[in-house]
Amino acid sequence: MSVHKIKFTDANFVAETQHGVSVVCFGNPLDIECRKEAAIVESAVNMIAERIKLGNCDIENCSAVAKRFRVTSIPTVLIIKDGKEEERLAGFRHEKAVIKHLKKYVSEDLQDL
Repeated sequence: MSVHKIKFTDANFVAETQHGVSVVCFGNPLDIECRKEAAIVESAVNMIAERIKLGNCDIENCSAVAKRFRVTSIPTVLIIKDGKEEERLAGFRHEKAVIKHLKKYVSEDLQDL
């Protein structure tokens, strides 16, 4: 099992999130809080080590997706399973909190993390 890192765009978003679990970090790459949150989310996903797609959506270059999901503040993290938004984490979260949310969508043998 592995993490698949991807750069989400308006053009590839639907195809890339259609199957499995995807974790999408909406933000601005110039914003320090967004960069910190993206690093925390990546660390949390790597700790779980499940087959998850992980990536960033720059709100400037991914505006149609941001509008579709009504992302109104950054950083915002969406957990998407099989194309459907399952959970939304708005604002800055610590790694343990992110792991707690992600564990709901992974194999039962990883629930003890």
